[in-house]
This record gives sequence, structure tokens and C-alpha cells, in this order.
Amino acid sequence: MAQNAPFAVYARALKEARAYWPHIGLVLLLGLAWTPLALLTPLPLKLIVDNVLGDQPLPAYVAWAVPAGFGTGTEAVLALAIILSVMIALFGIVHTAADWLLREYVAERMVLDFRGRLFLHSLHTSLLSHFKRGSHEPAYRINLDAPALQWTALYGIVPVILALTSLGSMLYVTSLIAPRLALVALATAVPIILLIHMNQARMRNKWHGVREKESAAQSVVQEALGALRVVTVFGQEQREQQRYLGAARAGLRARLRVVQLEGVFSMGLGLATALGTTTILYLGVRDVQAGAIAVGDLLLIMGYIGQLYGPLQTIGNHITGQQRAIASAERAFGMLDEKPMVEERPGACALDEARGEIVFDDVTFAYPNTERPTLRNVKLRLPAGASVGIIGRSGAGKSTLINLLVRMFDPQQGRILLDGQDIRDLKIADLRRQFSMVSQEVVLFSTTVAENIAYAKPGATRAEIMEAARRADAHAFISRLPQGYDTPVGDSGMLMSGGERQRISLARAFLKDAPILLLDEPTSALDNQTEAAITECLERLVRGRTVLIIAHHQTVLREVDFLFRVDDGRVLEENRVPEIVPTLLKVTG
Repeated sequence: MAQNAPFAVYARALKEARAYWPHIGLVLLLGLAWTPLALLTPLPLKLIVDNVLGDQPLPAYVAWAVPAGFGTGTEAVLALAIILSVMIALFGIVHTAADWLLREYVAERMVLDFRGRLFLHSLHTSLLSHFKRGSHEPAYRINLDAPALQWTALYGIVPVILALTSLGSMLYVTSLIAPRLALVALATAVPIILLIHMNQARMRNKWHGVREKESAAQSVVQEALGALRVVTVFGQEQREQQRYLGAARAGLRARLRVVQLEGVFSMGLGLATALGTTTILYLGVRDVQAGAIAVGDLLLIMGYIGQLYGPLQTIGNHITGQQRAIASAERAFGMLDEKPMVEERPGACALDEARGEIVFDDVTFAYPNTERPTLRNVKLRLPAGASVGIIGRSGAGKSTLINLLVRMFDPQQGRILLDGQDIRDLKIADLRRQFSMVSQEVVLFSTTVAENIAYAKPGATRAEIMEAARRADAHAFISRLPQGYDTPVGDSGMLMSGGERQRISLARAFLKDAPILLLDEPTSALDNQTEAAITECLERLVRGRTVLIIAHHQTVLREVDFLFRVDDGRVLEENRVPEIVPTLLKVTG
């Protein structure tokens, strides 16, 4: 996402947070309720100086609010000042607590929903973007950039509106008491506003660099932990630590440079406000000496001036700090703006259950930034209920056939038909519901055995899960686990053996009961004994389905109806010699 002007980012943040507009409005109203109390804060001190210690008459704007019979003597005014001071303090405490609780509730709920949207969107984007950037970049943006929504939509806009309201109120009241001092205050505020404006773009660019470097450091952590076995076997723990520290130090240096700039900016704000306050104090003292205003009025004005420069400093420091949030928000919105490589067409057709006839009609596909297509003019017909073997060297494009079939990508040329219908005309969810897959790389989630099996059919009953496990010959070993079906499988299933993981994967396929089965080297990583046992389960699983079996060598395949070889981007039917392809897998139905 290109870097935008702050106003564009704030507008986008409000758009993304539109479900919380009523809550943001309530926060704003609650904040505005403090402005009258802020105007009253220095009043008790004026009453004590002018009307208790001095002999000034009670101001008209106070006298009309004094209850009848309360009196206007010295003791009564002192009591009034004390009561007013206590009430302002109590209201301030209640207001601060209510404001904090409401803001935190709205902010956390807003960020949680936004993270959920980012996560779902990242799951829908193309696999190619994940291959290019890795999983660390979306994870960093979801976890660390997403909170920028609250700092822009809530903490970015509301405080500025409140500060400007307070600033206008203080200037107006000050102008009623001493117009010259109000004019001086406004004049000294101009350099502060200019300083704020001049630093926005620079700070935001710096924070973009910080986020990029911190994301790079996070990627080192995820890569090392994801390849922990390799790191341990080769004894590269120290090397990975140094690699992480190198990336982290780069992020630290970038962050410190930004913090230094923020410090200089804060000092400039402090000097400007100090100069303005000193000037107004000097002129105010001269006005008191000349009898133009009372001492209490000077104290009142200085109280307002403090609250006038306070909002200015708040706006200045806030906008400076906001550049960090704006940079993160731009990264998060950039992720949300990524278009999926595969999109569902308007008016896509529903599909209940396919028969299983598959046709590749002159399909050509090339990955981005590659010189040659991975697949070229592929013509392939798979009758419903047939078993088809696909062989070829690694990288020849066998898995690409599967990815195109389930619409992970779309071909640049040609079309793929399912039961005579272009798969691009089908609803994506309905299309993918027609497939089950068992692959060499079994993917298990860090949850229980039962939940991993039920991943294929959300809402499946325990009886259905157990029946699927029995058909996959997994029930016996699951029953022996410490918690049975409720036993956690560990991170990526690492608490299970390779054979156990594959059986859970088979149970998942049995439970889904899809009409088309995709087998991607399902037994290549197993020992001979386990492979034989898994093969028996596969024989039951393939019955009555269209089956696509991917393998590197013909000898891995069992008897199939059709055998094709992928070579140089083309798919050619293989002339089989019976003794080369042993009869191992008989597909019936």
C-alpha cells in the first residue's frame, strides 16, 4: 500500500471501524463532558484570592449560581470554593475512570475484530504471496500492526477533537478576561502548529523502516523455531542466535533514531510553550500592576493558559506518536487490500455433490516471474470413478495439477471442467468440498486427535469421528492414548509417529467422504511395514471415487486405470509394461 496522507489513513481507519461508530461517538461525548469541568478547575483559586483574601466583589457569573441563603460573606465564599474544588475533583475521578473503561473496551473489541478480518483475508489470499513473503509477515501485521486501528480510529481522532475543543474554549474565555493575553497565546501557538505539521511525513517514513526491520527479525525467530530439528542436528543454535540479534539490532538502531527525533520534537514543543507561558505571565503581571485585571483574574488566566498549552502539547506529542500508528495502519490496510489470486465470479453456481469427471482442456499455467510455463497445453480427461496415476520428476508440475484442480491458482490459458462445468463458474467452497487429500506431508493442528479428524467435517459427532477412525485403522492406537480422542497431538502433531499422523489424516478423509480423492505420495515417508498397513486403508478409501495418485516413480503406483507422465510442462499418457507397474491397488465401483 502506498503511503497516504494522514487524513486518508484516518478516513480509512474510520471506515474499517464503522461497526463501532456509536461507541466512538459515546467516547467523544464523554470526553467533551470534561470541557466545562476544565473551565471550572482554576475558579476556586480565584475566589479564594480575590474574594476571601482580597476584598473584590463576587463575580456576577458566580453570584447567580450561589443558592439563596448561602450568603456571600468571606466564610461562605471560602466554603463555596472548597465545595466547588471537591466536586470538581470527584467528578474528575469518576470521569477519568468511566472514560478509561469505555475506551479500553471499545479499543480492544475493535482490534480483535480487525485481527479476525486480517487473518481471514490472509487465508483467502494466494498461496504465491505466502511463498514469496513467508508466513511471518502476515503474522507480524496481524499481531503487531493491527492494533494501529485503535490508535488511529479511536486514540488518533478523538483526542485531537477534544484537544481542539478545549483549546478553543480556553482561548474564548481568556479573550473575555484579557483579549491581549489571548492574542499572545494564539500567536505563540502558531510555531507549535507549524512544527507539528512539518514533522509528520518524516516521522511516518522513519516508522515504516522500523516496522520492516522488526518484521525481518521476527521472521528469523519463526524460521529457526520452524526448523528446530535441522538447527539442532547441525548444531547451529549460536549461529541462529547471532542471525536474530543482527536483525534485531538493525531494528533497534532504527527505532532509536526515531525516538531521538521524537525527543528533539518534544523539546521544541516544551521550549515554545515555556516561551509563551513566560510572555503571558510577564504581560499579566504588568496588567495587574496597572490595575487592568485583578490578581485572581491573572491566576485564572494562567490556569487557562496552562490548559491551553496543554492541549497544544498533547496534539503535538500525539501527532508525533501517531506517525508510528499511521505507518502500522498503512501496513495493515495494505495487507487487507491484497487481492486474492482466485476470486469467485458473481453469480457462481452451487454444487451439491460431483460425479467426479475431470477434464483439463488445453491448460497452460506459469508461476509469476518464471521464464517457462510449468504446464503447457495440458489435455487430460479423467472419467468419473476412475483411478489415475501421475508420475514425473520432482518439480515437473505434478502438484501444480492438484493446485489448479482445487483452484489454489487459475490457469492463464484453457479451462478445467468438473462434470462438464468450468470450475471457475462454481462456488469456491462447493468446489473444494468435492475433494479429500492424503499427502506425504501430513498437516495436524495443535489440538486434540478428535478435533484434527473432525477438521474435515465441522460439527461431526463423536460417533462419526470414531467410525472414521475405525475405517482408517486408527481407533486402536487412539484408544490407548492417555486421553483417548481428547489427547493433544502437540505442535504440528509432533507427539505422534509418522504412521499415526498418516492414519489420522486418513480418518479425516474417511469422515469427509468426498467424491474425489487426491493422493500425493501418501506412503513415501513410511517404513515398509507401516506402508503396507496404510495401503490396506487406502484400498478401502478409494472405492467408488475418482482418484488422482501422484508419485515420482511407476513402481510406487498400484494398478490404475490411467497412467500419465508430466515432463517438460506436458502431460503424456504412459505406455505401461505390466511387470513394471505391479498390481497393488485395485479400484472398484
